Amino acid sequence: MLSPGSRRRSAAGPQEPTAVAASPEAPSEKGEQVRAVMYQSIIVLIVVTSVLVVFGVIMVYSATAPESIRDSMYNSNVSRFSTANKQLLLAVMGSVIAAAMAFVPMQVYQRLAKILFGLGVLLQLAVFTPLGVNVGGNTNWVGIGGFTLQPSEFLKLATVVILGVELSKVKPGESDWRKFKIAGGCALFGLILIMAGKDMGTGMMYALLCVGMFWLAGLPGKVFAYLGGLGVLAASILVAASRSRLERVISYFQNLFTLPNTSTPSQSDFALWAFGSGGIGGSGLGTGAEKWPGNLAEAQTDFIFAVVGEELGLLGCLVVIALFMVLGWALLRISRYHPSRFARLVSGGVAVWLCGQALANMLVVTGVLPVFGVPLPFISQGGSSVMACVMAVGLVISCARAVPGVKESFRVRGRLASRARVLLRKG
Repeated sequence: MLSPGSRRRSAAGPQEPTAVAASPEAPSEKGEQVRAVMYQSIIVLIVVTSVLVVFGVIMVYSATAPESIRDSMYNSNVSRFSTANKQLLLAVMGSVIAAAMAFVPMQVYQRLAKILFGLGVLLQLAVFTPLGVNVGGNTNWVGIGGFTLQPSEFLKLATVVILGVELSKVKPGESDWRKFKIAGGCALFGLILIMAGKDMGTGMMYALLCVGMFWLAGLPGKVFAYLGGLGVLAASILVAASRSRLERVISYFQNLFTLPNTSTPSQSDFALWAFGSGGIGGSGLGTGAEKWPGNLAEAQTDFIFAVVGEELGLLGCLVVIALFMVLGWALLRISRYHPSRFARLVSGGVAVWLCGQALANMLVVTGVLPVFGVPLPFISQGGSSVMACVMAVGLVISCARAVPGVKESFRVRGRLASRARVLLRKG
């Protein structure tokens, strides 16, 4: 017989299963499967992210070597590999912060979502102050001492959290688009701030992230049709309003079915030559020619995938692609099996962000899409980008650890490993 409280809960509809409500005792077969998925996915995320970060630092050292050597020869005050050393430092800092984030309970992020988003907004607003730095006509950076920070990368992370909280309040299959208005307002406000700095590439990736999370939350399809039409219209206006953007789009269509221009080569032409000269196995790490000054511009940032293609060849590119595919697979497994709707949305949003941005960068570098500034996650030079990416992985690991029994699984396996080492030493 149901108590009055039980009847009220039943009338209110099924409650979302959360990591707090579940009990680690009396495990069911499904619960064991979920714990196994979380445990395996965490291991995969740690390994793949570590490999990508280390590989990225190595490629930044390689891509910046010619410019670094030249600058140090002409200016004795410039330390050799200063750019790459800074990338290494920020990658280590980001990894430490991400490790700490992984041990913060998931519920803390849910409670602090509005504060985190507010901090992200304030940081993005700093680009419009005297601290703002203009790079290539885009004001989307902040200069602090000798470091340059890109606030939009951290705004992406804060947006993942706030959208995860707000969209998790909407029931799956909810057809009333007005239920999404708070999340939509946050996403639109963040996009406006980024586009106010004229950074269209970052704005497009931010929009991709938000659209992906709304799709995962079940926003009605007709709304996506309207948003798609508005997006195409807005992009066309922004391209037409900027001469440099318009020239890049025109150049893209002119060169789409032609060979690279040897008299006045573009960035895309240099990138294609890099891939072509790399062949199957590449010319060897550090030996690429197109990264030298005067050839491929932004070799260490947006076009670092071309350096990978020249120095490590087709095999190196396939390894990078495979790493991102494995990363996306682990993130989507957490998104599919996690009992918390918030965690499912966060994991899916991070997958769309990291893997979608990686795909966009590769399509640009290989000439399939017009050139727009977007770094290759974990690999391109840019401390803000690598820090935000590893922090996003730390956030997802925190969500996976929130499933009852997952933390205990690591402790049990750790004790077993310690005992095995003791037995091996005695043997």
